[in-house]
Amino acid sequence: MKKILLISLLLLSAKIYSQVDTTNMQQNFETLLEDASEGVEDSQLYDNIEYLTQNPIQLNTSSINELLKIPFLDRANAAAIIKHRNMLGGIYNSDQLRFIDGVSFELIEKIIPFLKLGDEQQVTFNEIFDEKFKLLNLNFRTRGLYDFQKDKGFEDGTFSDSRWKLYNRLIISRQNKIRLGALIEKDPGEKQLNDFSAFHFQMKDLDIIKNFVIGDYVFEFGQGLAIWSSYSFSKGSNAVEVLPRNSRGLVPYLSSDENQFFRGVSAEADYENFSLSTFFSSRFLDASVDTSTQQISTLVIDGLHRTKSEIKKKDRVNQRAAGITFNYNFGEIGNIGLLAFNTKYDHDFESKYVLQPGGNSFTYFSSSYNFFFDKVSLTGEAAFRKKSYATLNTLDFTVDKNFSLLVSYRNYSEDYWNLHSNGFGERDNTQNENGFYIGARWKSIYGTFNVYFDQFKFSYLSDKFRFPAQGNDFLVYYVYKPLKNAELRWRYKNEVKQQLAKVNDVYGLSSIRKQNFRGEFVYKLLKNLQLRSRIEYVTTTPTAPLTQENGYLIFQDVKYSFKEYLSLSTRFVFFQTDSYNSRIYEFENDLTGVMTNPGLFGEGMRWYIVFKYNAPYGFTFSAKYSELYKPNEKFLGSGSSFIPSNLDNRLSLQMDYAL
Repeated sequence: MKKILLISLLLLSAKIYSQVDTTNMQQNFETLLEDASEGVEDSQLYDNIEYLTQNPIQLNTSSINELLKIPFLDRANAAAIIKHRNMLGGIYNSDQLRFIDGVSFELIEKIIPFLKLGDEQQVTFNEIFDEKFKLLNLNFRTRGLYDFQKDKGFEDGTFSDSRWKLYNRLIISRQNKIRLGALIEKDPGEKQLNDFSAFHFQMKDLDIIKNFVIGDYVFEFGQGLAIWSSYSFSKGSNAVEVLPRNSRGLVPYLSSDENQFFRGVSAEADYENFSLSTFFSSRFLDASVDTSTQQISTLVIDGLHRTKSEIKKKDRVNQRAAGITFNYNFGEIGNIGLLAFNTKYDHDFESKYVLQPGGNSFTYFSSSYNFFFDKVSLTGEAAFRKKSYATLNTLDFTVDKNFSLLVSYRNYSEDYWNLHSNGFGERDNTQNENGFYIGARWKSIYGTFNVYFDQFKFSYLSDKFRFPAQGNDFLVYYVYKPLKNAELRWRYKNEVKQQLAKVNDVYGLSSIRKQNFRGEFVYKLLKNLQLRSRIEYVTTTPTAPLTQENGYLIFQDVKYSFKEYLSLSTRFVFFQTDSYNSRIYEFENDLTGVMTNPGLFGEGMRWYIVFKYNAPYGFTFSAKYSELYKPNEKFLGSGSSFIPSNLDNRLSLQMDYAL
């Protein structure tokens, strides 16, 4: 699942997080990520947050739009922070953030790592070459992941015997004005150490040129209906922070995900209330091309190049994209934006189905708006390609710091086909969906309640089976602190969907109801010791004659810091489900920059342990060992991923260096 906004570096340097409790910071992001990532192992989310922490926003000189780039922050709270800053004549320490009318201290704790407090001399682009600014910031990361059990692909020689997943990344920056980044990565079974590479060179604040990037980058506009990065948070435990989205515009790309980025040149220019952005990209994509028609049958997005057939699909198609955006800022009232861009391929797409148009050139136009009136914000976007369209409009009402309400309506036509979009919805492709979402958050003396209800419809279930389908999704998430160092969490989710089913060799629709019940207790036993316990139960109830399925999961977490420079976390998980259909996900602690959220099914146990050591001279070493064991199975996986054993274990090692 592609899901939006960002996640934190769970363990950055003490210098960055000296103002807040890092344990609370970690919990905030883990809660969001559990909803946002299912089966995603290494994504852009960590990289986006790391970029923000390395380029914090200067609070005393920032605008509302700049503050809105921070995760968790909505327009009402951003306006309240700026009003408080202006009243005080500047904010110079974290204590001055505790008394902002309408802004909770809980939110302040979340956003402090992305802010620079106090006065800072503005350094021009030319001044960064002066002697007093000669020092460089350097960050280097190297990582290796090794699976001890050999997959079938390695056993029979289908893959090359290179079983390590390797990752190397270097970032060199100076005064946040110049940044150079490079990355190389290989997956298990791939021969070349640089099977995938990414790079960029960025310059900022060149007179009216606010941002300039050559190399790899992503571009975000509006609410993501026309163009966005590959990940965004969607429906989850925080019912009112999923919308509206706050686009970051031009952002350099340095992730190991091999899709959904541009390679070329892009620039942003500002003049008074006007801003103009333009971009051009030319890169090759993995694809399957029909040998007779020379048409693109599918774009391949797994990024794997282990076998002859996979290598044959590598860099098979050239994609060119060019676009321009115009934005006008009304100050604290809001802004409007316009976008036009074209993407062109050197092969035509096959037009087998109604929902996949043929041709090789696609032009999109979009308009977005964001207006704020006291405690109400109105946000939306409308994107078009020929006669197809996608629209999203959101009303966000903040009564006070204790109650917020969000209402949103989306309508994506069945023929709106856009590989660069990432709109909010039940599906990932911003196509063939009509939905109404309402969410509310209430903070009381009895705890915090998050509730949402989402009703959605599809004109057609799929290209092949053109049945109209519908469904709904309901969630209640409750958090209560009975003690200062203890927290109780309760989560109930009810999802009803119409899905394709085959009964007596006849295809039709089956309504499946899936319910998740989760209870969790987090307790900080000592200053350096935290315990976390969870129990979760899932049940799926399909239409007869299909049978009901059930499953449960129990885990125990222990996090302990021996010293400021040494910490560990471990988890033991026990699970049992009737099949893959009743699987349960559990988001794990991992190495910085890695996301692991496996879906567990069948009967078994999983455990892991993570160590981190902050060594002298800027070095940080971390390691994770994980193990999945299914006692009643003789093998795991299938196809080339088949393991002739009921044990799957992995070792992960990482070194970070910061200068």
